[in-house]
Amino acid sequence: MSGAAGRVGLVLVSHSRALAEATETLARQMTGESVSIACAAGAGDGGAELGTDATAIAAAIERVCGPAGAVVLMDLGSAILSAETALELVDPELGARTRLTGGPIVEGAVAAAVRAAAGGTLEQVAADARQALEPKAAQLGEAEGAAAATAAAAAATAAVAPAVTADLAIADPSGLHARPAAQLIARAATLDAAITLENVTAGRGPVATSSLIALASLGVRRGDVLRIRATGRQAAEAVEALAALVRREAPAGAAAASAGSGLAIPVAPGVALGPLVRLVRSTPEVPETTVDDTAAEAERLRRALEIAAQDLGSALRGSDILDAHQALLCDPALVGAALSRIERERRNAAWAFRLAIEAAAAIYRQLDDPYLRAREADVHDVGDAVVRALLGGAAATVPDGPPAVVVADDLTPSEAARLDPARVLGVIDRRGGPTSHAAILLRGAGIPAVAGAAALVPEAGGARAGLDGTTGEVWLDPDPETTVEIERRQAALRASRRPPGARDGRVRLACGREVELWANVAGPSDARAAREAGALGIGLLRTEMPFLGRVDEPDEDEQADLLAEIFAVFAGAPIVVRTLDAGGDKALPYLGLDAETNPSLGVRGVRLSLARPALLEAQLRAILVAGRGHDVRVLVPMVSTAAEVAAVRAALGRTHEALSAAGRPHLWPVATGIMVEVPSAALMAERLARQADFFSIGTNDLTQHTLAAERGHPRLHALADPAHPAVLRLVRAVVEAGHASGRPVSVCGEAAGDPGAAPLLVGLGITRLSMCASAFDAVEDALAGASFAELAAVAEDALAVDDAAAARAARAAARRPG
Repeated sequence: MSGAAGRVGLVLVSHSRALAEATETLARQMTGESVSIACAAGAGDGGAELGTDATAIAAAIERVCGPAGAVVLMDLGSAILSAETALELVDPELGARTRLTGGPIVEGAVAAAVRAAAGGTLEQVAADARQALEPKAAQLGEAEGAAAATAAAAAATAAVAPAVTADLAIADPSGLHARPAAQLIARAATLDAAITLENVTAGRGPVATSSLIALASLGVRRGDVLRIRATGRQAAEAVEALAALVRREAPAGAAAASAGSGLAIPVAPGVALGPLVRLVRSTPEVPETTVDDTAAEAERLRRALEIAAQDLGSALRGSDILDAHQALLCDPALVGAALSRIERERRNAAWAFRLAIEAAAAIYRQLDDPYLRAREADVHDVGDAVVRALLGGAAATVPDGPPAVVVADDLTPSEAARLDPARVLGVIDRRGGPTSHAAILLRGAGIPAVAGAAALVPEAGGARAGLDGTTGEVWLDPDPETTVEIERRQAALRASRRPPGARDGRVRLACGREVELWANVAGPSDARAAREAGALGIGLLRTEMPFLGRVDEPDEDEQADLLAEIFAVFAGAPIVVRTLDAGGDKALPYLGLDAETNPSLGVRGVRLSLARPALLEAQLRAILVAGRGHDVRVLVPMVSTAAEVAAVRAALGRTHEALSAAGRPHLWPVATGIMVEVPSAALMAERLARQADFFSIGTNDLTQHTLAAERGHPRLHALADPAHPAVLRLVRAVVEAGHASGRPVSVCGEAAGDPGAAPLLVGLGITRLSMCASAFDAVEDALAGASFAELAAVAEDALAVDDAAAARAARAAARRPG
């Protein structure tokens, strides 16, 4: 296999498989999948033993060495000998395009990967790998070298060419660290301009933007002024693009934080003022003792995992975040590590699982991506639930008393989900961040919140506190004048909100065309919130969500009772009920699903329902019985073929006949639609319309399958954007098929509630958007003042670009005045 996109490939040779794979992960955080990287590490079966293998190194070279060549980095001693032997084993032409380098394996791999991603030559990539330690040595005053030479060359260029420049203050607390530097290099490589950067504050540079080593030598820290300078045909565009990247890397609230004390990171909008109380946690201490009966202890752990699943399922019911927690509880690496410690080291179950949790949390803690790093709290949340199940203890609580502002240290998702908005005025998280799952839940609950406030709110706290979740301001024991200002903001916020009943479920565009706002619902509380927010109907009722934590199968009566409670909230309004969408990323313990190599493409959704007809027909009976007297429609998930829809229709017919024969009143007839989540369904929508009464596009899975990028994959999250033109083209195909056949088309994926994507969907002809009710205001604002003709023109522009970022930019450009 040749190097990705004709770039130089990398081979990482180490005695330790874990070290090589961790190094690859670090490098890919800088470059994504744009560079081919192969690990040839460890010895023995699967590389489990320490050592190196020349034949494995040769095979790795063959995989990544394309026309541009490959660079091999090694850790120590015999790794060099093995690499040299490997060169003798490969084809001489490949050997001639391969360079062994003495650069450090970790720093060298990162520097080489960034240079390769920017289109560097074989010699340039090898040189960057060799010189990777120089910025560190220079910062410590130990050496001067190639970085200085690069700076001199850049300075010489700068002295003779007319240039465009821009000066920016660095707001990121980490300065210009490796990830944003790598992004600058990658962007600079696409522009026809000679670009340099200079740390004006420290008097370092200028250096060229082609080398991570050179940029590191600038030693840019928070508060430093960075000068961007470019010459050439695209000089102005280059300065603007790189300046935008630098500004984007500033964390939310960072610019304000530099202005003075009292500022945290904004997390959830709103203003709060009241008594300050601390969240009370009662997770028991874990004894570090051993056991005699390891089999019994392993069984204790398995039972505790089931109890924890029920506990977390109860707290997070109706939230997609539960999926991630359930996946952790079933994660073979996590659970396997704990069981191994029980069996081999005779540790008690709580001790073994805590160690496994700490190891997993450490992996997330070291990641550079803030979204992924924030998942550390999820890992601890799962660990605490299992420890409570083993040793006793209760979930965190808010002290009794009047409504209050709650302060916590790294609020977990289940803790956030248990907070009662009637008793919690706001949340100050001394740690945490805006991308945590706890933050997402707080926003959904409408609880104002800030994070990263450890420096503002000490352990002792205060008697009273105020916060503004939009600006990040925090006030501890505010004086009377400040209290008046906080109360003024609260009053202004209340006045600006749309009162209950003000929305009729429709947004009217400037031309008079209407767009319907429906709600995605997972339980009775979601339904009540959506009804209060003015949803026209339920566009997606996720029937599996209330039972994700269950180890026992809910019977037909329990399902019917739950559905009836939800249907009653939306009496008189349309309700779309999705049949069981289990499998893939939604594990239902009571189903006992077999492990699959690729569960996202396995037996899930309608495939699982058809494979277990008794399960499907029990659910259909519950829907029809509970649906009597309501406008209920049935939605079939993960449809790939017309035969699947026909089979579900046949099952519905059998269910109707059986209920009729038993004399049980029920809903009939019932409209039956399909989820469009895979490209085959979108491309065959015109044919599927013969079986389906309506279409509902699930943009989450449609994006995943169209771009071959697994949802939640740590290296591919940049591809998980439904605004990608490929996804938008499939949406247009479904809309056209719907119009031709008279079938309504809605969107119920996350794109429907995304203010940047929803206008594109409406421009493509979508008239029904189903989303979390908390997104209504933002989507309505995004559509305000636009006509369908304007949105259609923007959508056409979005279809004609190369990626999601450009598609979103088309909408942003259309909104700018002039």
